[in-house]
Amino acid sequence: MASTAITNAKIFNGTNILRTGTVVFEDGLITDKTSGEITIDGTGCTLLPGLIDSHVHLDSLHDLEAAALCGVTTMLDMATRSATAFNALRNHPGLPSIESCYLPAFPPGSDVRTKMGYPDNAEIKSKQEAVQFVKEQISSGAAYIKILLEEQGVSGGAEFPLELIVAIVEEAHRLDKRVITHAVSPISYKVAIEAGVDVLTHIPFAIPLPQPIIDAMAVKGCVSVPTMGMMKGIVESVKKQNPQVPFNYEFVRQSVAAIHKAGINILAGTDSNNDPTAPCTIPYGFGLQTELSFMVDAGLTPVEALQSVTNKPSDYFGLKDRGVIAVGHRADLLLVKGDPTLDIQAIKDVKGVWISGKAVI
Repeated sequence: MASTAITNAKIFNGTNILRTGTVVFEDGLITDKTSGEITIDGTGCTLLPGLIDSHVHLDSLHDLEAAALCGVTTMLDMATRSATAFNALRNHPGLPSIESCYLPAFPPGSDVRTKMGYPDNAEIKSKQEAVQFVKEQISSGAAYIKILLEEQGVSGGAEFPLELIVAIVEEAHRLDKRVITHAVSPISYKVAIEAGVDVLTHIPFAIPLPQPIIDAMAVKGCVSVPTMGMMKGIVESVKKQNPQVPFNYEFVRQSVAAIHKAGINILAGTDSNNDPTAPCTIPYGFGLQTELSFMVDAGLTPVEALQSVTNKPSDYFGLKDRGVIAVGHRADLLLVKGDPTLDIQAIKDVKGVWISGKAVI
């Protein structure tokens, strides 16, 4: 593969803003060369690491193609019904690399599991089943474990006994895997934190997160993937049907602002999906660009928002070969017109995308 040099672009390396310079890549990796056989003039542009979406649901190659066109080069799937179908989406040149939890864990007696079409073995009824579940997902290739904390009495939701959640968390941690939890209320947040989960995904929209829960997240070192765009979409969808429902997107914005103020690590994820049972759909790729705008509106600086889709998720999830622009790392790169470190909207003006050095656009 011919070496390619991107010149005259401002460089955001995933952590810091560097001066205008040149980045050269060859055979899928960033090199220490100063020139290339192919030269791309990046004047007026910013070069960034490819973006990482920390919460998606993947069904087809079309999902990956749409994401790649927007500069998303890695996608973390948060539930799939078929390991075989998911694995068929792996390792396609020029498309994002993907990881998954495979099956998520549901509480005993979950009508939600049935409604969403997940198999019986996703329902955890004992500590022995909890341990077996974790081992099964990891044997399928799971990079992390996912738990759904349902809201008891809401849309068929069932209570997930704390001892079963703890059993899942302990086994996952014993096998060196992070645990991610779907949680959309202060009660489910409290249970997840008490059980020792690592990542809380989604944000409540019926009330703001109470400060003691945010403080507990900070003490335990929990990570937040707020999926603000999805929360906004749910609020708007529900209120369109019933304007009297006390859901409010402002509660989401306030909670993310408070989480950020508390110094909690925030990673950007969209919850993009094609699921007919989902309350709303978020477009692949474009949804992540928009998510960054919501995060900046909640108080993150543009640089912090960009870190949430580059070096922070790569570091947290152990994706050591990407997320930064550095010699020896994958040439997963995004070139945009303008400067998203000053104006996050510039992330939408894509001029070039490379995945492992292969040009997407």
